[in-house]
Amino acid sequence: MKKKFKHKKLVIVLAIVVVAVIVLAGIAKRKLASVAEAVNIVQLEKVDKRDLSDFISLTGTVSGETKINYSSTAGAEITSVNVQVGDVVKVGDVIATLDKDSIQKQINTLEKSLSNAAALKQNESSQNQHALERAKEDQKNQLAQANDSINSAEAAYTAAQNAVNSLTSQVNTVSAQVNAASDEDEKAELQAKLSNLQEQLSSAKSDLSAADTARKEAKSNYTSVKSSTDDAIYSAQSSIESAKYNQTDDSDTQTQLDQLKKQLEDCTITSKSEGIVTAVNISVGDVNTPNSTLVTVENNTDLIVNASVTEKDILKLQEGMKAIVTSDALDDQEINGEIIKVVKVYNASNPSSEQTGQETSGTSNTGGFSVQIKLDHCDLISGMSAKAKVVLTDRENVLSVPYDLVQQDEDGKDYVLCAEDNGDGTYTAVKKNITVGEEVNYYTEVTGGDLKVGDYVIMDYSISEGDTFTGEIGSDDSENADAGSASAGSSTSVSSEVVAD
Repeated sequence: MKKKFKHKKLVIVLAIVVVAVIVLAGIAKRKLASVAEAVNIVQLEKVDKRDLSDFISLTGTVSGETKINYSSTAGAEITSVNVQVGDVVKVGDVIATLDKDSIQKQINTLEKSLSNAAALKQNESSQNQHALERAKEDQKNQLAQANDSINSAEAAYTAAQNAVNSLTSQVNTVSAQVNAASDEDEKAELQAKLSNLQEQLSSAKSDLSAADTARKEAKSNYTSVKSSTDDAIYSAQSSIESAKYNQTDDSDTQTQLDQLKKQLEDCTITSKSEGIVTAVNISVGDVNTPNSTLVTVENNTDLIVNASVTEKDILKLQEGMKAIVTSDALDDQEINGEIIKVVKVYNASNPSSEQTGQETSGTSNTGGFSVQIKLDHCDLISGMSAKAKVVLTDRENVLSVPYDLVQQDEDGKDYVLCAEDNGDGTYTAVKKNITVGEEVNYYTEVTGGDLKVGDYVIMDYSISEGDTFTGEIGSDDSENADAGSASAGSSTSVSSEVVAD
Protein backbone atom coordinates (compact mmCIF):
# COMPACT_ATOMS: atom_id res chain seq x y z
CA MET A 1 0.00 0.00 0.00
CA LYS A 2 2.74 2.34 0.85
CA LYS A 3 4.57 1.56 -2.38
CA LYS A 4 1.47 2.29 -4.40
CA PHE A 5 1.17 5.74 -2.82
CA LYS A 6 4.72 6.50 -3.66
CA HIS A 7 4.07 5.50 -7.27
CA LYS A 8 1.14 7.90 -7.50
CA LYS A 9 3.19 10.71 -6.10
CA LEU A 10 5.82 10.15 -8.77
CA VAL A 11 3.18 10.25 -11.50
CA ILE A 12 1.82 13.57 -10.19
CA VAL A 13 5.27 15.11 -10.10
CA LEU A 14 5.94 13.99 -13.67
CA ALA A 15 2.61 15.41 -14.77
CA ILE A 16 3.41 18.75 -13.19
CA VAL A 17 6.78 18.78 -14.94
CA VAL A 18 5.18 17.97 -18.32
CA VAL A 19 2.62 20.79 -17.86
CA ALA A 20 5.35 23.21 -16.94
CA VAL A 21 7.35 22.27 -20.04
CA ILE A 22 4.29 22.74 -22.26
CA VAL A 23 3.56 26.16 -20.73
CA LEU A 24 7.15 27.26 -21.13
CA ALA A 25 7.20 25.97 -24.73
CA GLY A 26 4.03 27.97 -25.53
CA ILE A 27 5.47 31.11 -24.02
CA ALA A 28 8.67 30.62 -25.99
CA LYS A 29 6.72 30.00 -29.20
CA ARG A 30 4.68 33.18 -28.73
CA LYS A 31 7.84 35.16 -28.07
CA LEU A 32 9.48 33.72 -31.19
CA ALA A 33 6.35 34.53 -33.19
CA SER A 34 6.40 38.07 -31.88
CA VAL A 35 10.04 38.41 -32.86
CA ALA A 36 9.30 36.96 -36.29
CA GLU A 37 6.33 39.26 -36.71
CA ALA A 38 8.43 42.30 -35.75
CA VAL A 39 11.12 41.35 -38.24
CA ASN A 40 8.84 40.55 -41.25
CA ILE A 41 6.99 43.86 -41.74
CA VAL A 42 5.40 44.25 -45.16
CA GLN A 43 4.67 47.69 -46.60
CA LEU A 44 1.45 48.19 -48.55
CA GLU A 45 0.45 51.20 -50.65
CA LYS A 46 -3.12 52.15 -51.36
CA VAL A 47 -4.01 52.31 -55.05
CA ASP A 48 -5.39 55.70 -56.01
CA LYS A 49 -5.67 58.15 -58.89
CA ARG A 50 -2.97 60.77 -59.25
CA ASP A 51 -1.94 63.68 -61.39
CA LEU A 52 1.29 62.47 -63.02
CA SER A 53 3.58 65.18 -64.27
CA ASP A 54 7.15 64.99 -65.51
CA PHE A 55 9.08 68.15 -66.22
CA ILE A 56 12.56 69.60 -66.66
CA SER A 57 13.70 72.70 -64.80
CA LEU A 58 15.98 75.11 -66.68
CA THR A 59 17.66 78.42 -66.00
CA GLY A 60 18.65 81.03 -68.51
CA THR A 61 18.77 84.65 -69.59
CA VAL A 62 16.12 86.79 -71.25
CA SER A 63 16.89 88.41 -74.59
CA GLY A 64 15.11 89.67 -77.67
CA GLU A 65 14.07 86.97 -80.10
CA THR A 66 16.06 88.80 -82.75
CA LYS A 67 18.73 91.45 -82.59
CA ILE A 68 20.80 93.34 -85.12
CA ASN A 69 24.47 94.17 -84.75
CA TYR A 70 24.94 97.27 -86.88
CA SER A 71 28.29 97.76 -88.53
CA SER A 72 29.86 99.55 -91.48
CA THR A 73 32.36 98.44 -94.13
CA ALA A 74 33.74 101.98 -94.26
CA GLY A 75 37.02 102.63 -92.49
CA ALA A 76 36.04 106.27 -91.94
CA GLU A 77 35.66 108.69 -89.05
CA ILE A 78 32.47 108.59 -86.96
CA THR A 79 30.72 111.94 -87.46
CA SER A 80 27.59 111.39 -85.33
CA VAL A 81 26.11 108.92 -82.84
CA ASN A 82 22.39 109.50 -82.37
CA VAL A 83 21.53 106.82 -79.78
CA GLN A 84 22.60 105.60 -76.38
CA VAL A 85 21.98 102.41 -74.45
CA GLY A 86 18.32 102.12 -73.47
CA ASP A 87 16.96 104.21 -76.34
CA VAL A 88 14.03 102.81 -78.29
CA VAL A 89 14.41 103.12 -82.06
CA LYS A 90 11.97 102.74 -84.94
CA VAL A 91 12.46 101.57 -88.51
CA GLY A 92 14.34 104.21 -90.49
CA ASP A 93 15.85 106.07 -87.51
CA VAL A 94 19.42 107.21 -88.20
CA ILE A 95 21.63 105.52 -85.65
CA ALA A 96 25.05 106.90 -86.65
CA THR A 97 26.89 108.51 -89.56
CA LEU A 98 30.48 108.32 -90.92
CA ASP A 99 32.56 110.72 -93.03
CA LYS A 100 31.77 110.35 -96.77
CA ASP A 101 34.21 112.84 -98.35
CA SER A 102 37.33 110.70 -98.67
CA ILE A 103 35.33 107.73 -99.97
CA GLN A 104 33.57 109.89 -102.57
CA LYS A 105 36.92 111.21 -103.85
CA GLN A 106 38.21 107.67 -104.33
CA ILE A 107 35.03 106.77 -106.18
CA ASN A 108 35.41 109.76 -108.53
CA THR A 109 39.02 108.83 -109.36
CA LEU A 110 38.21 105.22 -110.11
CA GLU A 111 35.16 106.10 -112.20
CA LYS A 112 37.27 108.48 -114.35
CA SER A 113 39.95 105.82 -114.78
CA LEU A 114 37.38 103.25 -115.84
CA SER A 115 35.74 105.75 -118.21
CA ASN A 116 39.04 106.51 -119.97
CA ALA A 117 39.90 102.87 -120.25
CA ALA A 118 36.47 102.16 -121.70
CA ALA A 119 36.91 104.91 -124.29
CA LEU A 120 40.28 103.50 -125.38
CA LYS A 121 38.81 100.05 -125.65
CA GLN A 122 35.93 101.35 -127.72
CA ASN A 123 38.22 103.26 -130.09
CA GLU A 124 40.50 100.29 -130.65
CA SER A 125 37.54 98.01 -131.10
CA SER A 126 36.02 100.34 -133.70
CA GLN A 127 39.26 100.50 -135.68
CA ASN A 128 39.67 96.74 -135.67
CA GLN A 129 36.07 96.25 -136.72
CA HIS A 130 36.49 98.75 -139.56
CA ALA A 131 39.61 96.92 -140.79
CA LEU A 132 37.71 93.66 -140.79
CA GLU A 133 34.83 95.10 -142.77
CA ARG A 134 37.24 96.70 -145.27
CA ALA A 135 39.09 93.38 -145.75
CA LYS A 136 35.82 91.63 -146.44
CA GLU A 137 34.82 94.32 -148.96
CA ASP A 138 38.21 94.11 -150.71
CA GLN A 139 37.84 90.37 -151.04
CA LYS A 140 34.42 90.76 -152.53
CA ASN A 141 35.63 93.25 -155.18
CA GLN A 142 38.80 91.39 -156.11
CA LEU A 143 37.03 88.06 -156.40
CA ALA A 144 34.41 89.68 -158.62
CA GLN A 145 37.15 90.99 -160.94
CA ALA A 146 38.92 87.63 -161.00
CA ASN A 147 35.64 85.92 -161.80
CA ASP A 148 35.03 88.34 -164.67
CA SER A 149 38.47 87.49 -166.05
CA ILE A 150 37.62 83.79 -165.91
CA ASN A 151 34.35 84.41 -167.75
CA SER A 152 36.12 86.43 -170.48
CA ALA A 153 38.82 83.78 -170.89
CA GLU A 154 36.21 81.05 -171.11
CA ALA A 155 34.35 83.02 -173.80
CA ALA A 156 37.54 83.56 -175.83
CA TYR A 157 38.43 79.89 -175.52
CA THR A 158 34.97 78.86 -176.73
CA ALA A 159 35.22 81.21 -179.72
CA ALA A 160 38.66 79.89 -180.63
CA GLN A 161 37.43 76.31 -180.31
CA ASN A 162 34.49 77.09 -182.60
CA ALA A 163 36.83 78.68 -185.19
CA VAL A 164 39.12 75.64 -185.16
CA ASN A 165 36.14 73.33 -185.57
CA SER A 166 34.73 75.38 -188.47
CA LEU A 167 38.05 75.66 -190.32
CA THR A 168 38.73 71.95 -189.80
CA SER A 169 35.39 71.15 -191.40
CA GLN A 170 36.14 73.45 -194.33
CA VAL A 171 39.59 71.96 -194.84
CA ASN A 172 38.12 68.49 -194.92
CA THR A 173 35.47 69.53 -197.46
CA VAL A 174 37.86 71.32 -199.84
CA SER A 175 40.40 68.50 -199.56
CA ALA A 176 37.73 66.08 -200.70
CA GLN A 177 36.85 68.36 -203.62
CA VAL A 178 40.51 68.56 -204.66
CA ASN A 179 40.71 64.79 -204.76
CA ALA A 180 37.53 64.58 -206.77
CA ALA A 181 38.33 67.32 -209.34
CA SER A 182 39.27 66.17 -212.86
CA ASP A 183 39.82 69.53 -214.43
CA GLU A 184 43.29 70.78 -213.79
CA ASP A 185 42.33 74.43 -213.58
CA GLU A 186 39.50 73.66 -211.13
CA LYS A 187 41.79 71.42 -209.16
CA ALA A 188 44.46 74.16 -208.99
CA GLU A 189 41.88 76.64 -207.77
CA LEU A 190 40.63 74.28 -205.09
CA GLN A 191 44.22 73.54 -204.06
CA ALA A 192 44.86 77.22 -203.58
CA LYS A 193 41.70 77.53 -201.49
CA LEU A 194 42.73 74.50 -199.39
CA SER A 195 46.15 76.01 -198.68
CA ASN A 196 44.52 79.23 -197.46
CA LEU A 197 42.13 77.34 -195.21
CA GLN A 198 44.98 75.28 -193.77
CA GLU A 199 46.88 78.46 -192.89
CA GLN A 200 43.75 79.86 -191.18
CA LEU A 201 43.29 76.58 -189.28
CA SER A 202 46.87 76.68 -188.08
CA SER A 203 46.39 80.25 -186.88
CA ALA A 204 43.08 79.33 -185.21
CA LYS A 205 44.74 76.45 -183.34
CA SER A 206 47.40 78.87 -182.07
CA ASP A 207 44.62 81.20 -180.90
CA LEU A 208 42.85 78.27 -179.16
CA SER A 209 46.02 77.33 -177.29
CA ALA A 210 46.49 80.93 -176.19
CA ALA A 211 42.85 81.13 -175.05
CA ASP A 212 43.23 77.90 -173.05
CA THR A 213 46.33 79.30 -171.33
CA ALA A 214 44.49 82.56 -170.55
CA ARG A 215 41.59 80.60 -169.12
CA LYS A 216 43.82 78.59 -166.77
CA GLU A 217 45.65 81.74 -165.69
CA ALA A 218 42.31 83.43 -164.87
CA LYS A 219 41.28 80.50 -162.66
CA SER A 220 44.67 80.45 -160.94
CA ASN A 221 44.42 84.19 -160.34
CA TYR A 222 40.99 83.71 -158.70
CA THR A 223 42.48 81.15 -156.31
CA SER A 224 45.37 83.47 -155.48
CA VAL A 225 43.04 86.41 -154.86
CA LYS A 226 40.82 84.28 -152.61
CA SER A 227 43.81 83.13 -150.57
CA SER A 228 45.33 86.57 -150.13
CA THR A 229 42.03 88.25 -149.19
CA ASP A 230 41.22 85.41 -146.74
CA ASP A 231 44.54 86.13 -145.05
CA ALA A 232 43.62 89.80 -144.80
CA ILE A 233 40.24 88.98 -143.20
CA TYR A 234 41.84 86.52 -140.77
CA SER A 235 44.42 89.13 -139.76
CA ALA A 236 41.71 91.72 -139.08
CA GLN A 237 39.69 89.20 -137.05
CA SER A 238 42.78 88.20 -135.06
CA SER A 239 43.36 91.85 -134.17
CA ILE A 240 39.86 92.05 -132.71
CA GLU A 241 40.36 88.88 -130.65
CA SER A 242 43.83 89.90 -129.48
CA ALA A 243 42.52 93.24 -128.29
CA LYS A 244 40.30 91.45 -125.80
CA TYR A 245 43.35 90.01 -124.07
CA ASN A 246 45.94 92.69 -124.69
CA GLN A 247 43.94 95.46 -123.05
CA THR A 248 44.21 96.04 -119.27
CA ASP A 249 41.81 93.92 -117.17
CA ASP A 250 39.64 96.35 -115.23
CA SER A 251 37.81 93.76 -113.12
CA ASP A 252 39.88 94.51 -110.02
CA THR A 253 39.24 98.22 -110.43
CA GLN A 254 35.51 97.61 -110.81
CA THR A 255 35.50 95.42 -107.71
CA GLN A 256 37.24 98.14 -105.76
CA LEU A 257 34.73 100.69 -107.03
CA ASP A 258 31.79 98.49 -105.99
CA GLN A 259 33.30 98.12 -102.52
CA LEU A 260 33.70 101.86 -102.18
CA LYS A 261 30.11 102.46 -103.21
CA LYS A 262 29.01 99.95 -100.56
CA GLN A 263 31.14 101.81 -98.01
CA LEU A 264 29.50 105.06 -99.06
CA GLU A 265 26.08 103.57 -98.40
CA ASP A 266 27.32 102.30 -95.03
CA CYS A 267 28.23 105.83 -93.95
CA THR A 268 24.61 106.30 -92.91
CA ILE A 269 23.40 103.59 -90.53
CA THR A 270 19.63 103.36 -90.15
CA SER A 271 17.49 101.09 -88.01
CA LYS A 272 15.95 98.12 -89.84
CA SER A 273 13.45 97.31 -87.10
CA GLU A 274 11.95 98.54 -83.87
CA GLY A 275 13.85 97.71 -80.72
CA ILE A 276 15.91 98.87 -77.80
CA VAL A 277 19.58 99.83 -78.00
CA THR A 278 21.55 97.38 -75.87
CA ALA A 279 25.11 98.36 -76.84
CA VAL A 280 26.91 101.43 -78.23
CA ASN A 281 30.59 100.81 -78.96
CA ILE A 282 31.57 104.08 -80.69
CA SER A 283 32.00 107.80 -80.08
CA VAL A 284 32.19 110.79 -82.40
CA GLY A 285 35.73 111.13 -83.74
CA ASP A 286 36.56 107.45 -83.61
CA VAL A 287 37.84 105.84 -86.79
CA ASN A 288 35.68 102.86 -87.58
CA THR A 289 37.16 99.38 -87.87
CA PRO A 290 35.36 97.88 -90.86
CA ASN A 291 32.71 95.28 -89.96
CA SER A 292 33.07 95.73 -86.20
CA THR A 293 29.86 96.08 -84.20
CA LEU A 294 29.02 99.75 -83.70
CA VAL A 295 25.55 99.56 -82.17
CA THR A 296 23.33 96.64 -81.15
CA VAL A 297 19.54 96.92 -81.30
CA GLU A 298 17.51 94.14 -79.74
CA ASN A 299 13.84 93.32 -80.20
CA ASN A 300 12.16 94.40 -76.96
CA THR A 301 8.68 93.04 -77.61
CA ASP A 302 9.28 89.45 -78.74
CA LEU A 303 11.37 87.99 -75.92
CA ILE A 304 12.99 84.58 -75.50
CA VAL A 305 14.85 82.76 -72.76
CA ASN A 306 18.15 81.15 -73.70
CA ALA A 307 18.54 78.25 -71.29
CA SER A 308 21.24 75.64 -70.82
CA VAL A 309 20.27 71.96 -70.87
CA THR A 310 22.08 69.00 -69.35
CA GLU A 311 23.21 66.03 -71.40
CA LYS A 312 20.61 63.71 -69.85
CA ASP A 313 17.73 66.06 -70.70
CA ILE A 314 18.54 67.44 -74.17
CA LEU A 315 17.06 64.46 -76.05
CA LYS A 316 13.77 64.83 -74.18
CA LEU A 317 13.13 68.33 -75.51
CA GLN A 318 11.49 69.20 -78.82
CA GLU A 319 10.34 72.34 -80.57
CA GLY A 320 6.74 73.18 -79.74
CA MET A 321 6.86 71.97 -76.12
CA LYS A 322 5.18 74.31 -73.63
CA ALA A 323 7.02 75.92 -70.74
CA ILE A 324 6.19 77.95 -67.67
CA VAL A 325 8.71 80.76 -67.05
CA THR A 326 9.23 82.70 -63.84
CA SER A 327 11.63 85.40 -62.74
CA ASP A 328 12.51 86.99 -59.44
CA ALA A 329 12.03 90.37 -61.15
CA LEU A 330 8.28 89.66 -61.46
CA ASP A 331 7.88 87.97 -58.06
CA ASP A 332 7.66 84.54 -59.70
CA GLN A 333 4.70 85.52 -61.88
CA GLU A 334 4.11 82.66 -64.33
CA ILE A 335 4.62 83.43 -68.02
CA ASN A 336 3.63 81.02 -70.75
CA GLY A 337 6.34 80.05 -73.21
CA GLU A 338 7.10 77.63 -76.03
CA ILE A 339 10.36 76.02 -77.15
CA ILE A 340 11.21 77.38 -80.61
CA LYS A 341 14.73 76.00 -80.98
CA VAL A 342 16.66 73.04 -79.58
CA VAL A 343 20.45 73.20 -80.00
CA LYS A 344 21.70 69.60 -79.92
CA VAL A 345 25.29 70.47 -80.81
CA TYR A 346 27.58 70.58 -77.81
CA ASN A 347 29.68 73.71 -77.38
CA ALA A 348 31.78 74.02 -74.26
CA SER A 349 31.73 77.82 -74.30
CA ASN A 350 28.87 78.38 -76.75
CA PRO A 351 29.98 81.84 -77.82
CA SER A 352 27.58 84.08 -79.69
CA SER A 353 27.24 82.88 -83.25
CA GLU A 354 25.93 86.18 -84.59
CA GLN A 355 27.52 87.72 -87.67
CA THR A 356 28.25 91.38 -87.63
CA GLY A 357 25.68 93.49 -89.40
CA GLN A 358 23.14 90.70 -89.70
CA GLU A 359 19.88 90.01 -87.95
CA THR A 360 20.24 87.02 -85.64
CA SER A 361 18.43 85.13 -82.94
CA GLY A 362 19.00 86.13 -79.34
CA THR A 363 22.40 85.52 -77.83
CA SER A 364 23.12 82.44 -75.80
CA ASN A 365 26.18 82.00 -73.63
CA THR A 366 24.79 79.01 -71.79
CA GLY A 367 27.44 76.51 -72.82
CA GLY A 368 26.84 72.89 -73.76
CA PHE A 369 23.35 72.11 -75.07
CA SER A 370 20.66 74.75 -75.05
CA VAL A 371 17.10 75.71 -75.96
CA GLN A 372 15.31 78.93 -76.83
CA ILE A 373 11.91 79.53 -75.26
CA LYS A 374 9.67 82.19 -76.79
CA LEU A 375 7.64 84.10 -74.18
CA ASP A 376 4.15 85.50 -74.26
CA HIS A 377 3.96 89.26 -73.82
CA CYS A 378 5.42 90.20 -70.44
CA ASP A 379 7.29 92.94 -68.59
CA LEU A 380 10.67 91.20 -68.51
CA ILE A 381 13.70 93.04 -69.87
CA SER A 382 16.58 91.68 -71.90
CA GLY A 383 19.41 90.53 -69.64
CA MET A 384 17.22 89.40 -66.74
CA SER A 385 17.59 85.85 -65.44
CA ALA A 386 14.67 83.46 -65.59
CA LYS A 387 13.66 79.93 -64.67
CA ALA A 388 11.68 77.66 -66.95
CA LYS A 389 9.69 74.53 -66.28
CA VAL A 390 9.19 72.43 -69.41
CA VAL A 391 6.40 69.90 -69.02
CA LEU A 392 7.25 66.58 -70.66
CA THR A 393 4.16 64.68 -69.52
CA ASP A 394 0.98 65.91 -67.84
CA ARG A 395 -1.54 63.18 -67.00
CA GLU A 396 -4.45 64.20 -64.73
CA ASN A 397 -6.34 61.92 -62.33
CA VAL A 398 -5.05 58.58 -63.60
CA LEU A 399 -4.83 55.23 -61.83
CA SER A 400 -1.19 54.39 -61.15
CA VAL A 401 1.19 52.17 -59.21
CA PRO A 402 4.92 52.35 -58.45
CA TYR A 403 6.61 51.14 -61.62
CA ASP A 404 8.94 48.68 -59.85
CA LEU A 405 5.95 46.71 -58.51
CA VAL A 406 4.84 45.75 -62.00
CA GLN A 407 5.78 42.13 -62.84
CA GLN A 408 5.25 39.86 -65.85
CA ASP A 409 4.00 36.29 -65.90
CA GLU A 410 5.15 33.49 -68.20
CA ASP A 411 2.84 34.76 -70.95
CA GLY A 412 4.34 38.22 -70.80
CA LYS A 413 1.25 39.76 -69.19
CA ASP A 414 1.72 42.53 -66.61
CA TYR A 415 0.41 42.15 -63.07
CA VAL A 416 0.87 43.40 -59.50
CA LEU A 417 0.49 41.61 -56.15
CA CYS A 418 -2.21 43.01 -53.88
CA ALA A 419 -3.22 42.29 -50.25
CA GLU A 420 -6.68 40.69 -50.04
CA ASP A 421 -8.44 40.97 -46.69
CA ASN A 422 -9.38 37.53 -45.33
CA GLY A 423 -11.76 39.04 -42.68
CA ASP A 424 -9.91 37.49 -39.76
CA GLY A 425 -7.07 39.93 -39.41
CA THR A 426 -5.00 38.22 -42.06
CA TYR A 427 -4.39 39.02 -45.74
CA THR A 428 -3.47 36.94 -48.77
CA ALA A 429 -1.23 38.00 -51.66
CA VAL A 430 -3.25 37.82 -54.90
CA LYS A 431 -2.29 38.56 -58.48
CA LYS A 432 -4.16 41.24 -60.38
CA ASN A 433 -3.58 41.62 -64.10
CA ILE A 434 -3.13 45.15 -65.40
CA THR A 435 -2.61 47.02 -68.66
CA VAL A 436 0.16 49.57 -68.30
CA GLY A 437 0.30 52.99 -69.93
CA GLU A 438 2.90 55.73 -69.76
CA GLU A 439 5.66 55.58 -67.17
CA VAL A 440 6.24 58.87 -65.39
CA ASN A 441 9.22 58.81 -63.10
CA TYR A 442 8.33 56.60 -60.09
CA TYR A 443 4.81 55.67 -61.22
CA THR A 444 3.31 53.67 -64.08
CA GLU A 445 -0.14 54.53 -65.38
CA VAL A 446 -2.67 51.67 -65.25
CA THR A 447 -5.06 51.87 -68.21
CA GLY A 448 -6.91 48.58 -67.74
CA GLY A 449 -7.12 45.23 -65.94
CA ASP A 450 -8.36 44.04 -62.53
CA LEU A 451 -6.79 46.74 -60.33
CA LYS A 452 -9.08 49.38 -58.88
CA VAL A 453 -8.95 52.36 -56.54
CA GLY A 454 -8.70 51.27 -52.89
CA ASP A 455 -6.71 48.09 -53.52
CA TYR A 456 -3.44 47.72 -51.63
CA VAL A 457 -0.32 46.81 -53.57
CA ILE A 458 2.40 44.89 -51.72
CA MET A 459 5.64 46.81 -51.41
CA ASP A 460 7.70 43.81 -50.24
CA TYR A 461 9.36 42.09 -53.21
CA SER A 462 9.94 38.87 -51.20
CA ILE A 463 6.20 38.16 -51.02
CA SER A 464 4.79 35.67 -53.53
CA GLU A 465 1.28 34.95 -54.70
CA GLY A 466 -0.63 33.01 -51.99
CA ASP A 467 1.41 34.21 -48.97
CA THR A 468 -0.72 35.08 -45.91
CA PHE A 469 -0.36 38.25 -43.82
CA THR A 470 -1.54 39.38 -40.43
CA GLY A 471 -1.49 42.80 -38.92
CA GLU A 472 -3.25 46.10 -38.93
CA ILE A 473 -3.86 48.53 -41.76
CA GLY A 474 -2.83 52.01 -40.76
CA SER A 475 -4.85 55.15 -41.46
CA ASP A 476 -4.43 56.95 -44.83
CA ASP A 477 -1.55 59.37 -44.83
CA SER A 478 -1.72 61.11 -48.18
CA GLU A 479 0.69 63.74 -47.01
CA ASN A 480 3.43 61.12 -47.03
CA ALA A 481 2.71 60.10 -50.61
CA ASP A 482 5.67 60.92 -52.76
CA ALA A 483 5.84 60.39 -56.47
CA GLY A 484 9.41 61.52 -56.80
CA SER A 485 9.27 64.03 -59.60
CA ALA A 486 5.58 63.14 -60.23
CA SER A 487 2.81 65.29 -58.84
CA ALA A 488 0.98 62.48 -56.99
CA GLY A 489 -2.54 62.44 -55.58
CA SER A 490 -3.41 60.85 -52.24
CA SER A 491 -1.73 57.52 -51.45
CA THR A 492 -1.64 55.26 -48.43
CA SER A 493 1.22 53.31 -46.88
CA VAL A 494 0.07 50.52 -44.54
CA SER A 495 2.14 48.24 -42.32
CA SER A 496 1.14 44.63 -41.55
CA GLU A 497 2.83 41.52 -40.20
CA VAL A 498 3.69 38.23 -41.78
CA VAL A 499 2.27 35.26 -39.91
CA ALA A 500 5.11 33.21 -38.55
CA ASP A 501 4.71 29.51 -39.22
